[in-house]
Amino acid sequence: MKILFINISDIQGGSAKAAFRLGQQLERNFNTKNLFLVRTKLSNEKNVLQTRQNQIEHFFERAINIFMNLIGLQYQWLPFSPKFVLKKAAEFQPDIISLHNTIGGYFRTKDLAKLSNIAPIVWTMHDMWPITRNCAHTFGDESFTKMKSFPGERKIFPWIGIDSGSFLLRKKKTDYETSDISFVCPSLWLYNLACKSPLLDGKKISHIYHGIDTDKFRIMDKAEVRKSLGINPDSKVLMFVAEKLKSNSWKGGLDLSDVVKELSHKFTGKITLILLGNTAGYKIDESKIDIVTPGYINNEEELVKYYNASDIFIYPTKAESFGLVLAEAIACGTPCASYDVGPVAEIIKNGVSGITVQAGDTSKLVSKILELLQNESNLQNLSKTSREHAEDNFSLDKMAQNYLSLFKKVLVNKNNSQ
Repeated sequence: MKILFINISDIQGGSAKAAFRLGQQLERNFNTKNLFLVRTKLSNEKNVLQTRQNQIEHFFERAINIFMNLIGLQYQWLPFSPKFVLKKAAEFQPDIISLHNTIGGYFRTKDLAKLSNIAPIVWTMHDMWPITRNCAHTFGDESFTKMKSFPGERKIFPWIGIDSGSFLLRKKKTDYETSDISFVCPSLWLYNLACKSPLLDGKKISHIYHGIDTDKFRIMDKAEVRKSLGINPDSKVLMFVAEKLKSNSWKGGLDLSDVVKELSHKFTGKITLILLGNTAGYKIDESKIDIVTPGYINNEEELVKYYNASDIFIYPTKAESFGLVLAEAIACGTPCASYDVGPVAEIIKNGVSGITVQAGDTSKLVSKILELLQNESNLQNLSKTSREHAEDNFSLDKMAQNYLSLFKKVLVNKNNSQ
């Protein structure tokens, strides 16, 4: 089977990692032939092609994307990437097009019809953008179920300037109706929302959890890992990950600061905080806590070490469609503490793989974290059950098998309709 993957990036960000891992596992297990088309290529893989061919194209397409957003015509015209995508799709002649994160000024939804004339499209929703006017998350508002936008939506990433009313929603509906396309949601939470969307009426919607390599993301000896990383063996170690800690407020960087400050005053032992990601401009002014900032880590073996060095992974997120870092953490036997938003409770089950509290309740989150830090036996039990929960639900093998089965069904339906 030949599969064309289309995504914003190959290895940076949750959607990129999920799609790239899927492609690699399908190739390993089922000998698929894969081609990745991405706006931003960061790996050295030969089967990954970048849609913008040089810095000049990058500069002009990025500028045009900003302008189109300003006038409320999000992703309606882009000069370079869409042509490249259509050209390479026609050359590759895939059996299936596996579409992923289309946000980022490189993909036009109006090209769905042209692409689906080449091969049926299976679009994995990495956020709510495919069913909203312009935003990736609605934070509980369900105006999209009535084909409407809501006050303030245009200011939510990826923002638009001029309020274009329901134009973008109507345009998406037309694009979907004229395309051979089905949808996949990586969480039951997102699946239930997708089923409410008038945009997807008549379209096949499936639920498949993102998978991680549970052989790679594994439990290691905590003492040895801390020694190799130079982390105080006598500390309780907390960890937080975000691509950009300051600018992406959705991932909870601001709340994390409040949580850590309160913990430092209430916990009598030593605390080390690991911050993974771009920490530019992000500060936690708390002298009682040792802060380790390794930066953004692409090397997964190194990432696994930091998960294993940690006692608790703290993730006060405000919006998720899955939560890949949570699945990675529990596969390493690191229980998580998070807000109960979106699909988080599907990964973080209270008393099994960590704890969740009501969104925004930092005091309750601190209280629950303190209970864990002060009960070593409970932490060890949670480590064991966290790993088991990851193996049972979020394995890469299971993800690849489910996608292959779906791809085969899509092809059978296509052949039967011809």
